Amino acid sequence: MSNRKIKKNQHYVPQSYLRRFTALGEKSLLWAFDKEKHEFKTLQSSVNKICSEDYYYYQIDESGDIDHIKLEDELSSIERIGNNIINRIIDMRCMPYVPILEREKGELAFYISLMLFRGPSFRDAINDVYGQVVKHALPIVMNDKNAPEIPSILKEMIETKGISNVIDINVNSVISLQPMIECAQTMGLSLLKKRWILVSAPEDNNFITSDIPVVFYPVNSSKTNGGPAHSTTEILFPLSSKVALIITPSQQFNEGIEIGNSNKDLAIKINRLIFFAANSLVFCAEKYNWLNNLPKSKGKGQRLNSGVPRDGFNIIDNPWKK
Repeated sequence: MSNRKIKKNQHYVPQSYLRRFTALGEKSLLWAFDKEKHEFKTLQSSVNKICSEDYYYYQIDESGDIDHIKLEDELSSIERIGNNIINRIIDMRCMPYVPILEREKGELAFYISLMLFRGPSFRDAINDVYGQVVKHALPIVMNDKNAPEIPSILKEMIETKGISNVIDINVNSVISLQPMIECAQTMGLSLLKKRWILVSAPEDNNFITSDIPVVFYPVNSSKTNGGPAHSTTEILFPLSSKVALIITPSQQFNEGIEIGNSNKDLAIKINRLIFFAANSLVFCAEKYNWLNNLPKSKGKGQRLNSGVPRDGFNIIDNPWKK
């Protein structure tokens, strides 16, 4: 079997991460709650088939050739490193303090940040922004005296009908791959300046996760959200069904990871934040009835809103997407 075929199904939420939320006694099956339908799926879902697309990370080089697996291979390496660090952190959750090397903390910070930006909810918005930039830049370029002169018949058609009615502006979705990495790098550096706290779910309680596992919000609810890399933003990341990581603004630098107090009220708050941040699906080890009781109106998800109307340009989406 070729390596290309093995790498065809590419995840934006790693399987190694999702397996920490599988049902009791299962290695790859978990329960999925559909936010739009506001109900659990009838059967358990396999981690192999959720949060993924065929060749999701395909790239186009300068020659126009397509590479399906180069970026996927690099991301798999990042996932292995992050997964190993998380395993060690979880194993030390009963200690009074979790020591972690500076290098490992930086690697985990990037892993967490990348988890936020690699999903469709963020890549779609980035693609829209680029489309709008091209749309507004094209008239400027065409009116540039130093630019090659366009044929008179084409110029007349543009002046009569408008650029968007004469020229198709197409933006390939691969354009969002580089900003995806750059945003993760910026956010990762910001996380290293904050306080890291590990909390465990109390007995008879579990944490959930979703198709957007990393949640960000202003630490002070009265303030406007400044984005995931902002100095006043708090980050919530469930590591498993029993352990969650909170990365919060702090004036004091701390190299390790503190152990926070575990209580039922905090577990409920964490799960509600995860639920409301989810885009379409929430994942958990059991069919929790309380998910059905949460209001639909608040379940709009943490999808990045570019504020850009998708008109006057086309996004060329992944042609292998099912």
